[in-house]
Amino acid sequence: MFKRSRSGHVYLKLDDVECGLLEQLLGQIIELIEVPDVPASTDPLARLVGLEGPTDISEDPALARLFPDGYTDDAEAASDFRRFTEPDLRTKKLMCARISQATLDDWTGRRDLSDDQARSWLLALNDLRLTLGARIGLGDDSDDDIDFDDPAYHLYDWLTYQQGTLIEALAP
Repeated sequence: MFKRSRSGHVYLKLDDVECGLLEQLLGQIIELIEVPDVPASTDPLARLVGLEGPTDISEDPALARLFPDGYTDDAEAASDFRRFTEPDLRTKKLMCARISQATLDDWTGRRDLSDDQARSWLLALNDLRLTLGARIGLGDDSDDDIDFDDPAYHLYDWLTYQQGTLIEALAP
C-alpha cells in the first residue's frame, strides 16, 4: 500500500508475498510490451528518424488496450498515428515498469519513493490494470460474462486498490 509520511514523502509498504507478486507482474508486462518485431521500413527517411513503428493494431486484446487506435474512423490516419507514436509510448511504458520494478530490489518491507518513482508506479499500475482487465474481459461488450470469483478478477481489484492508495498519497 502507498502512503504519505509525516515528512511528506510517498512510500510503499508491502509484505513479501505482495512484493513478489508485483515483481512478477511487472516482469510480465515488460515482456509483453517490449518492442515487437516490426518489418524494417522501406522509407529511408522513416528509418533515419526512427519512425518505424507498427501500423496495425495488435490482435492481442491487452496490447490493443495499451496501444489503442488514435482514430477510429480513418484507417490511414490511425496507421500513421500508430507508426509515429507507438515506439515512444512503448519506451515510456517500459521505463515506468522498470523503474517500479527497481524499487522492489532488496525489499525490506518499506521503501520511500522519489516523485519520479511514484509517478512511474502510477503509470505502471495503470498498465497492469489495463492489461489484466483486457485479459478477463472488462470493458468488452461481454461484461456480463465476467466471473467475479475468478482469482484474476481479485488480482485486478487488488491492483485497483493499490493504485487508489497511490492516488490518495499523491493528493495534496
